Amino acid sequence: MPHVLEKANLTAGALLCLCAMAVLNATAQDTPRYSLREMDMHIHCGLERRLPLNQWIDLSVADGRKVLFCLDHIELYDRTPKEYGEWAREEGVQQWYPMGREGHRAFIADIGTLAAARKDLLIFKGWEVAEFDLDDGVNYEPLKDAQIIGWHISSTHEGDEPNGALLIRRIKQVIEAQNKLDVPMILFHPFPARLGRMEKLAKKAGRTRESLTVDELRFFKPGQQEEVIRLLKDKSIYIEMGSGTEGYWDTPNTREALIADIKPLADGGVKFTVSTDAHTPDTFKKPIHPEVYCEPCGITAENANAIIRDLLTRQKKLSAPLLYRD
Repeated sequence: MPHVLEKANLTAGALLCLCAMAVLNATAQDTPRYSLREMDMHIHCGLERRLPLNQWIDLSVADGRKVLFCLDHIELYDRTPKEYGEWAREEGVQQWYPMGREGHRAFIADIGTLAAARKDLLIFKGWEVAEFDLDDGVNYEPLKDAQIIGWHISSTHEGDEPNGALLIRRIKQVIEAQNKLDVPMILFHPFPARLGRMEKLAKKAGRTRESLTVDELRFFKPGQQEEVIRLLKDKSIYIEMGSGTEGYWDTPNTREALIADIKPLADGGVKFTVSTDAHTPDTFKKPIHPEVYCEPCGITAENANAIIRDLLTRQKKLSAPLLYRD
């Protein structure tokens, strides 16, 4: 009799394998391939927006977007109601959501409703979280409703950070966070954050951006790119290539540093996302052309679509019928 049960279990396991393979194959075949400018995997749609949600999204669509990661800065919900009211008046925005957990739930619910209503778009929801929470302690409770988490890499560090050493430390911390919360995660704007920091330091020293050498601007030291590639291999962790890069592209030294830092990562299999990091309507006054700075850095549409395939595969798995449960 044991051998009969063993055979039955093997058959059930084989069915599960076949089902999983069918889901993955169907996802690979059914997923459309979006161009670089059709994706915005970082658009702020919460407390800072100046327009009702549909009107705000329409600005993005008018410039060609078809896939959106709609998010908000989660720390903005930590204010008291009085602090929030004062901040909203200073910023000239409506008080779209309450503070605290009620606000978290209301925002995520709004994006869910938007995603269901806008059949012309592919919309995902989640949060942008400050990188410093990885040191001080991440509050995972509001993150449980997210489909994606983005980690804000800041230019406000001491010294010349952000840099390769910091990014490697953050990647290791994000891997730990992903063990607790299994959703795709993005490291937001590390490279422009570095260049912005270096420009501030140069200005304090009476220097211009153009006077900085490529070696001074470089994000990575020898061996660090190889470590990033090793850490991110087969991980659902992405690095952002945002439109903030464009501000540094026309300066030869910053452009050379960007290509030297990013292209080896892309060539080595690191996956990137493209985005605007839009906070205000001013972002949409100038059309974006991410191919201008992505393609010389080795970031192809195929590379940037990896996160879309990842997300849709996860959705398919959630909706697939459960054939067997031990």
